[in-house]
Amino acid sequence: MRVSRALLFVVAAFPAVPASAIDWHDPQAVAAAALENNPTILRLQSEVEAARERIAPAASQPNPMVMAGVQNKEIDLGDDAMMTMYMVGARQTFADPARRRARRSIAELEVRAVEQQIASARAEIERDALLAWYDAATADSQIVAAEQVRGLIEAIIDAARVRYEVGNAAQAEVIRAHLERSNLEHLILALRGIRSAALARLLPLLGMPVNTAVPRLHLPHATGRTQIGAPIEPPAGHPALAVLEAEIERQEAVIRLARLATRPDLSVEASYGYRREQRDMFSVVASIELPFRRGSLIEPRIREAVAGREAAERRVEELRRQLTRALAVAAALHEQADQQLRLHEEVLVPQARLAFESTLGSYQTGRASFDGVLAAESTYLRLQLDHYEFLAQHIKAVTDFEAIRKGAVSSALRSPMSSPARGASGPSATTPTMGGM
Repeated sequence: MRVSRALLFVVAAFPAVPASAIDWHDPQAVAAAALENNPTILRLQSEVEAARERIAPAASQPNPMVMAGVQNKEIDLGDDAMMTMYMVGARQTFADPARRRARRSIAELEVRAVEQQIASARAEIERDALLAWYDAATADSQIVAAEQVRGLIEAIIDAARVRYEVGNAAQAEVIRAHLERSNLEHLILALRGIRSAALARLLPLLGMPVNTAVPRLHLPHATGRTQIGAPIEPPAGHPALAVLEAEIERQEAVIRLARLATRPDLSVEASYGYRREQRDMFSVVASIELPFRRGSLIEPRIREAVAGREAAERRVEELRRQLTRALAVAAALHEQADQQLRLHEEVLVPQARLAFESTLGSYQTGRASFDGVLAAESTYLRLQLDHYEFLAQHIKAVTDFEAIRKGAVSSALRSPMSSPARGASGPSATTPTMGGM
């Protein structure tokens, strides 16, 4: 307990990792900082220590009881030569060894269960930090892409102004070009809001104020090469399953303990009595509880313990299916994002860039309409934003998959049949878009 108090003092004195000590551009370093001095993990570690301290008392004999007093004292406080006796004595209950072993087993299994909960908590905290970092990095990368498209819009504005000045275009085209630039600013503001929301999830995990300045992040394209190589099924030693397996064993011990109620503890009492005018006396008495009401006291406890064991066994299969479903969802999202990434990187984004440059050149020479230029610019921007969206979905699916196999109890992603992490029916259904798209 002294170690725990010292640890809590250190945590209170240094509640968070300094922002300058974190490599913000390394998501694994950020996740490691989230695990450092995390209050959830520290709480579970304290619970482990408390559970360990319950092992020794569970297997120990009860404390002896000491007695002292006077018997048969006369009402006028005088002594009766034949009856008054001053006595001292002691009483000890001897617990049945099998019951002591069962209680010790229950206490040890409680320690094991809490230790496995620490592994699950670490996996979930690490995953939450990584997902929040990826969301912030995705928003930053999309902001950079939008700022780069700003230069393309400036080229559209210049082209529309030149054509208007020579009388080949209407003033409305210049106005619409400026509106497109304003819509782009609106998009950037929306992306900054997404970034702020992601940091609002990340910074509390690090124990930092929500107004901590975080440098601009970048979602590297190398994350698209990360693959899922493990089978889509929870491993045999999954911490959450291990918790339930420990619970099954604990219920087995509870059943044994309930059945051992037919072998009650033995109590022995010894006393010595002193009489002033007669010979001294001593007594030795042994007592044991009779399991007379077995049907109303013992059997219900046994049935309760058996039902508890069966419930724990059913929870194992329930959790196994839940974990398998979560792994399958992560794998499906990963596969979808992997296919979309290759299509965007190799085909869609390069083609959209060429289409915009070609359409802009044709517009400048009067061979393409203004609407065609805006459509080409909007398509190019949307596909760039979608590319980062699928890049984030790709690495987040891998992160979620690995976290579930490490110990996370549920998925942090949505099913592909409902909606991805940020998209609904299409690649940019919820991504902030410009008015001309």
